[in-house]
Amino acid sequence: MSQMYSAVGAAKARRAARFIEPDGRSTLIALDFQASSGQGPELDVITKVAAGGANGVLATWHLARRYPEAFARTGLILRIDGGLTDMGGYASGDVFSLLYEVEQAAVIGADGVVIMAYPGADDEELSLRRLTKLAGECEMIGMPLIVESIPGGWKRAVPWETEFIARCARVCVELGADMIKTPAPPKVEEIADVVAVTQAPVVVLGGPKMDSEDEAVEFAAAAVAAGAAGIAFGRNCWGAADPEAMVRRLYQAVHG
Repeated sequence: MSQMYSAVGAAKARRAARFIEPDGRSTLIALDFQASSGQGPELDVITKVAAGGANGVLATWHLARRYPEAFARTGLILRIDGGLTDMGGYASGDVFSLLYEVEQAAVIGADGVVIMAYPGADDEELSLRRLTKLAGECEMIGMPLIVESIPGGWKRAVPWETEFIARCARVCVELGADMIKTPAPPKVEEIADVVAVTQAPVVVLGGPKMDSEDEAVEFAAAAVAAGAAGIAFGRNCWGAADPEAMVRRLYQAVHG
C-alpha cells in the first residue's frame, strides 16, 4: 500500500500546504464579509494582510481576481456560497446557494474553498446536502474543503455550547469537510473537547469585534494552547488600527 499513490490526493495535500504550515497550524483571515454586507474591510486591506504573513485568506471572487500579487504570498480560500445581503435583514432560514463551481475555484487559483453548514438548524438538510455534493466535487480534483460549522444556524436552534459545537463539527467532517471553522466554546479551553472528536483541523472564528487587540491575541493563543489548529479572524484583524501588525501578532500567537 505504501507504493500506491494518488494524483488527486497529492493535489489536495499540495494545496493545503499553502495555508497550513508544517506545525499543523494556520493563521487565516476572513475577508469575505463584504459579499453580504457591501461594507467592512478597506478595499486594499488584502495587501496589508498578505504583507503581515497570513497563512491564508478567506476571500471573495473579486479579491481573488483583483489582487493576484497578494495571493502569491498567502493561501487563497475562496468563498463559493452565499447569494444574499444583510441590507434587508437576514432570512429566518437557510437561503444560501452555491455560487461558484469547484472547477471555477481551481481556474482562479484557489488553494481551498469554504462554505457554511448549519447542523441542528430546522432546515439543516439544505446546507448538509450542499456540503456533501461539494465534498464529492472537491475529491475529484483534489481541492481542500473548509466548512464553517454554525451549530443550529444563526438562530441558534441548538446552544453554542461545547457538546453541540463538537457534534456539529464531527457531522461536517463525516460528510466530507477537510477543515472546520467554528465558534469556540464559552470556555475557550474546552476547544480540546471539540478537537478530540473531530478528525480534521479545527480553527476558531473570532466573532464580534473584541474590546481590545490584546484580547483578540490572547484569545487566539488560548485556543491554540487548547488544541485548535489556528484561527480564522475577520473583524478582529481587518478592523485593527494596523491590520498588517495585527496579522503578525496573531501569527505569533498561533505559531509561536
